[in-house]
Amino acid sequence: MPKGTPADWLSAADADEVHFVLPREVHNALMDVLFPSEGHPFHGMHERGAFAVLAKSTGAQRANYIVEDVVHPESSDDLELKGNVSGGESDGRSIGSWFGGNSDNDVSSDDSMAGYEFSEAYHERAVERARDRGGGLVRIHTQPGGVSESTVDTASAARVFEADRDRLPGGAPFAAAITNEPGDWSMRVYEPSRDPSADPQVTHADRVRVVGPSRDEPALHVQDTGRRSPSTNHLRGDDERDSTIQLWREEGQARLADLRVGVVGCGGVGSILAEHLARLGVGELVFVDFDRLERANFNRSQGAQRIDVRQERLKTEVAERVARQSATSEDFDTRVVDGSVVEDALEYAAVPDLVDCDIILSGVDAARPRQVLGALARAHCIPVIDGGSLLHADEQGMLEKEAKAETAVAGPGWPCFECQRVWTQDAVDYEGGHPKFRGERGYVPGGVDPDEEDRDPSVIGVNAIVAGLMQRRLLAITLDVARAVVGTLRLNLRDVEANMSSTWGCESDCDAPAVGAGDREALPTGTDWAMRYEREDMEMPEKKTKDASGLADDLGN
Repeated sequence: MPKGTPADWLSAADADEVHFVLPREVHNALMDVLFPSEGHPFHGMHERGAFAVLAKSTGAQRANYIVEDVVHPESSDDLELKGNVSGGESDGRSIGSWFGGNSDNDVSSDDSMAGYEFSEAYHERAVERARDRGGGLVRIHTQPGGVSESTVDTASAARVFEADRDRLPGGAPFAAAITNEPGDWSMRVYEPSRDPSADPQVTHADRVRVVGPSRDEPALHVQDTGRRSPSTNHLRGDDERDSTIQLWREEGQARLADLRVGVVGCGGVGSILAEHLARLGVGELVFVDFDRLERANFNRSQGAQRIDVRQERLKTEVAERVARQSATSEDFDTRVVDGSVVEDALEYAAVPDLVDCDIILSGVDAARPRQVLGALARAHCIPVIDGGSLLHADEQGMLEKEAKAETAVAGPGWPCFECQRVWTQDAVDYEGGHPKFRGERGYVPGGVDPDEEDRDPSVIGVNAIVAGLMQRRLLAITLDVARAVVGTLRLNLRDVEANMSSTWGCESDCDAPAVGAGDREALPTGTDWAMRYEREDMEMPEKKTKDASGLADDLGN
């Protein structure tokens, strides 16, 4: 593997997948320009177009290109019909901003060119906006009929790329896209060729993702661009084609089969999700955890066997085994990441593999990974569903009747995890210290010292409630089987009574990462002291760390 992070070396040309991503609010703003209502400067034009700021979001194998801001036109002069419509000479002013020509009637010579052209002023405003945000540009236009590019489209976009590449921030992405009224898309990325004298390298997107809550369609809408064929056989065997197909039909099952879902934390909640998501028909699961099975957590690890405890197997290994045994998707696949979302050392870093996912479910019980996942959800436009429970024990260590189950969603259009109180800065600061100095907290607040416990209490029943709520929210986001996916759902449990509340909206002074910034957003990763402290097979970095009294100690000794 090359040195550095995937963002340093994975180009669109080298990626296994290329996705074009639009946050819902940005998508809606773009549609207002491309398919305008009466009164808009572009209303009544045969074709419309727009520039937008583009960010790159790089995973381990997937390159995502996020439209983060639309550069709105100021007047009808920003887009004009140009060229030789009736055999006259073509007006070549600002030909680099030219687009047009139906793919069904491909244009092969300049003396037959006719199409629309962005004004120089609009083009300059777009370049300036991209510079201000530190991003690149995508040029988008409508086209009657299909969305395959013509030679005019390809050549003019290449000229814009060559003209703008030195005016945009270093390494900023450049792309062109076409859409039409039915909502079909094509998109291509332009990158410098390895041969300096050759034309730019052009890579087509495999899929388009629109992400964010909506009133009338799924909060995660994924569309193939025709570059690859989606799976047609979604379930294994005719005997399994019953209940789920009746609930959301073939189309819904196909969506699940085409999803790559990250499962962060393979303990009490994650182990349940591993089996349930596989049985649901999800096509691929990415498991992330660094912990091993032991006697203390065996009672809440679904699918684990006693031999797994004796051999101290990784929780990810057990989760993958259970998922493969339970999978109903015909082409089911898995990926195991023995690492942490907090860790920034590439050997153990889980973030690149999670950026490859369409949606992430987190069952972690710590603040630092929740902080990282919340930032990832916004910057990389990937919905993250967090779930957990809170139980209390009395002074004798006995569990009390009260319990709280909570699930929260972060990403474009949803409030950030900090504003939803999924994590607090105090908890993040506490976990940032080395366990040697910060001390250990019990699995359940209250009760006896954890060092005196033979095992942690079994909370698998409450975990099952949490996992069920998380699956319900996944279906609401991907299949639109429920309306109004709010940020946080809290379920307060006492015996059989329940009191459910919901939360929506960020605080007015929220400083969460910008939506769609992609690789430009520095996630709050670092050294995961908990992982390295628990795992004897991982090197513990030497570092000066202060304990609560302010005394320094060399951890290398």
